[in-house]
Amino acid sequence: MDYLNDYLPTSLSSYIFPVEEPTYDIFLLKSVEEYLPKILEWRIHEAAPQWTTVPLISLLVFGLLKQYPGKVHGVETYALLHCLLTGPLALLCLYYDLSSVQITGVPEPLRTITCSPPLTSLHTFLPLITLGYALLDLFEGLYNLQTDFIIHGLSLTILFGFISSNNQQHTIACTLIMEVSTIPLQFLKCKFNDTVMLGVNLCFLISFIGARLAIVPYLWYKWLVTYYDVSGEGCYPGYFVYLVWGFGVVFHGLNVYWAYKIFKKVLRKAGGKEKMADNDKLD
Repeated sequence: MDYLNDYLPTSLSSYIFPVEEPTYDIFLLKSVEEYLPKILEWRIHEAAPQWTTVPLISLLVFGLLKQYPGKVHGVETYALLHCLLTGPLALLCLYYDLSSVQITGVPEPLRTITCSPPLTSLHTFLPLITLGYALLDLFEGLYNLQTDFIIHGLSLTILFGFISSNNQQHTIACTLIMEVSTIPLQFLKCKFNDTVMLGVNLCFLISFIGARLAIVPYLWYKWLVTYYDVSGEGCYPGYFVYLVWGFGVVFHGLNVYWAYKIFKKVLRKAGGKEKMADNDKLD
């Protein structure tokens, strides 16, 4: 195991908590360009691939939470935990991406497209957690023959699984800020008074528009523009850009459709045409 000394910094604590020139956060690596490629290479060749182990652990944890404690006040604890975990941490990833010039001298997504390693370890592991969550949705949908769960789980499993199997999952870490809007969505299943429920509905609408209709589509657009600016050079196979186009058009189109439905529902509730506790249909 002496060869690990060539791959790992002399002090693990100094790797995560650098002494000189303190970094932004404990997730931010002290020397991204120097250490991370070597550590990822060691993980891939000397241990079980992280893109399979982390999702399996995630699948197990969320599966257990689905059973114990299951639903609490109508809210699925495993689903709430997933959005509480991935949404805010994806915002942290976005913060680091916006600070990429100050950190590395190269902006995102240019550094990622041109084969630079993940900006932080968080970028690597966060999408893998969602991959495990997607697998649980897929298995549940197949077991209970629920079409919506099957479609949701299968589409996310294909997307996240393909990208993760190519060790490029850090490219989609920031898109998980869409889960911020899922937080108030979970609380729509609770039975609060009308004033609180109106507030929850408005939070859901605002976060949905902000995350799913503004920020994520902009990140998608920025990635495509940067990709074509560098003439398609980088770490991706030629067909990858077509997958980005295809999934982007489908997901953003669906989000526009659901935003329209949500907006109509909130207006009906605000106008007294529908009870605040009615959350079963988006007509």
